[in-house]
Amino acid sequence: MKLSQFSMLILLTAAIFLVNACSKDGSAGPAGAPGGKGDKGDPGAPGTTGIIYSNWLDVKYEADTVHLAGGRIDTIGYYAVIDAPKLTQEALTSADVRLYINLSDAANPTIALLPYVEESGIVIRFIAYKGKLQLTSNINAGTIIDNRGAKRLQYRYMIAPGGTAARKAGHDINWSDYNVVKAYLGLKD
Repeated sequence: MKLSQFSMLILLTAAIFLVNACSKDGSAGPAGAPGGKGDKGDPGAPGTTGIIYSNWLDVKYEADTVHLAGGRIDTIGYYAVIDAPKLTQEALTSADVRLYINLSDAANPTIALLPYVEESGIVIRFIAYKGKLQLTSNINAGTIIDNRGAKRLQYRYMIAPGGTAARKAGHDINWSDYNVVKAYLGLKD
């Protein structure tokens, strides 16, 4: 029986020394040899290839007028046309076409998706045709240069081919928020 208590005492003493000998303060050991090449990974998510977008464009509106009796001319609205050569017949039937306006300037952008309707009654909208985007407005919403020399009211279009939009199904993208779209598609200003 005494031998058994003695054995227990030795085991307890050894356990105390082992616990105290382990420390978190020790330095890391040498790095091991590099492992072999791993298996090929899964394919990544589809990128933004195929997305077509323009630079920020200067747009000039023309007055849409009617001739009245007595030689009077009445302006009933304004229109402009943006050339979009990559807006093909196929794109018109399967792509998502978006047009944005920068209501401010490049240094302090305020971007809105068209159609744009303001509470004061301003309306800017567009229609897409093969190779062209036609804008209509009840004001002259053409690009201007302000008193600081900054351009305001510039436009940018985006064409997302049908296959690209289908692959991205399930993603919650707010296409009305230009900054979200720009970040999602990796667009450059």
